[in-house]
Amino acid sequence: MTRVGCAAWALFALLFVCLPAWAGGPLVALEGGRVLAVGGQEGGRALAGCEAYEPGTGSWRTTGAMRTARRHPAAVRMADGRVLVVGGVSASGVLASCEVYEPATGRWSRVADLTEARAEAEAVVLPDGRVLVAGGVDADRLPVRSAELYDPATGRWTRTGSPASSRQGAGTAVVLDSGEVLFVGGLLAELYDPASGQWRKAGPVGGAAGTHRSGHSVTRLPDGRVLVVGGTTARAAATAEVYDPASGEWRQVASPGVPREGHGAMVTEDGRVRVAGGFHMKKGALASVETYDPVSDTWSVEPSLGAARRGAVLVPQPDGAVLVVGGSSEPTGGPPVSERYVPERCLPLTCASAGRACGEPPDGCGGTLSCGPCEEAPRCGEEGCGVERAVFDAVLGVPRCGEAGAGCDSVGLLAGRGLLGPEPHAPNTLGGSCADGQGGTHARDEALDGLRVIAEEREGLSPGRRVRVEATVWAYARPGVNRLDLYAAADARAPEWMHLATLTPGRAGAQVLTATYVLPVGTLQALRGVFRYAGSAEPCPEGVFDDVDDLVFTTR
Repeated sequence: MTRVGCAAWALFALLFVCLPAWAGGPLVALEGGRVLAVGGQEGGRALAGCEAYEPGTGSWRTTGAMRTARRHPAAVRMADGRVLVVGGVSASGVLASCEVYEPATGRWSRVADLTEARAEAEAVVLPDGRVLVAGGVDADRLPVRSAELYDPATGRWTRTGSPASSRQGAGTAVVLDSGEVLFVGGLLAELYDPASGQWRKAGPVGGAAGTHRSGHSVTRLPDGRVLVVGGTTARAAATAEVYDPASGEWRQVASPGVPREGHGAMVTEDGRVRVAGGFHMKKGALASVETYDPVSDTWSVEPSLGAARRGAVLVPQPDGAVLVVGGSSEPTGGPPVSERYVPERCLPLTCASAGRACGEPPDGCGGTLSCGPCEEAPRCGEEGCGVERAVFDAVLGVPRCGEAGAGCDSVGLLAGRGLLGPEPHAPNTLGGSCADGQGGTHARDEALDGLRVIAEEREGLSPGRRVRVEATVWAYARPGVNRLDLYAAADARAPEWMHLATLTPGRAGAQVLTATYVLPVGTLQALRGVFRYAGSAEPCPEGVFDDVDDLVFTTR
């Protein structure tokens, strides 16, 4: 069955600035938050056209076209502010030609050719202003195991030492305080010394603690160490590691909450590392955002992106926002879009703003408030009583009830689906682990608008006692195509989802579906609702009309 949400992209147009429909072209951060989109491809044809993003207007404009159409070149902003573009692929094959872009005039000029044609290479600016280009692939997509240096002062290329391992793709190398360049990829990490032109293994085992990595991020920390996050294998995607140039050793650090590859990464003003989007082998494209604190070795959850995407670049803007640009806007399959992401610092609630005069409700930032003693919670009969109103917990990324009472209600925190509504704090899944589908329109297509769990026994929300789940949904007009899957997890901080029930709406529009289950053993539990169009039951589906929401509550 196939459905097309006719108004979906109209909604995106209100929130994002669409990029030209190219792919396979690099994105280069210029001064002042500007971004240059270079070449690429459309319909398999290499492009020469380029566009520039202007933060002042929040829009893209056409700038000078390259002299040679190319896709998959390497591109880097040099020390003088100009952009060097090297190699790539055109209709005639893999290129050795190179060009330089002048941001002040928007014009391109030819410079000397590479000594060896290559595409998908890595380019890095050295401390002395020269540019190191390493690796890539040739016309047969075989690895190019060589490296060369471009000198802007002379406009010439010269050969330098060759790496021991093949090097491919941007963003896998950083310059260290010593002036050496660390390349991380595959099973081997290497250091390039510009003074000698030689390569050597990085670390005693010659790799990132022996973990094969591809599709990862490599970020230089303010203290000079290097953080490596994610990758394509299951182990790599779920781990993070730090390289210490002083000791030459790798050390595994705290793992991110969401395994990912193909994500964007950047250093924040306070020295943390923000990772956003990416891809998960089972969940598909991701919208979740996390930050790593190298001082405390901890990860924290930030509000999700407006759209799931893989392969995006994060560019800091002058006003503190972040431009998230490029990549694939799965699962809708629409054109790439750029998004202004405004990081939100978590401001804890007060007892007054939480509407509590006693007890220890959640503060909305992962902690609890101390609002004074309460009388003993009322015991509840068959109909339930004293149901607590959830508040959004920015650390967990979902609505949460902090006290073990007679029930927990998401109130209006789940209303809508993703951008449709819009849903507050979307996607409202633990750690942003599951993105909502973005197809359709609000109040016409599927939405899970509320979750409520109520004790059916006098002991309240207690392990081993039966509770009733009430889910408020908006069903699609065609009968029999929607399903509500309910899941429970005994530990909200490390959820293992247990399927409870699958329910079918009896009509179109708003309605409440109910089910009962016995609470497992656990002090902080989670309830997940998956409202889907067709498909089969799974905790994190990928349908464009599916809505996934979590509710966390405390038990006695």
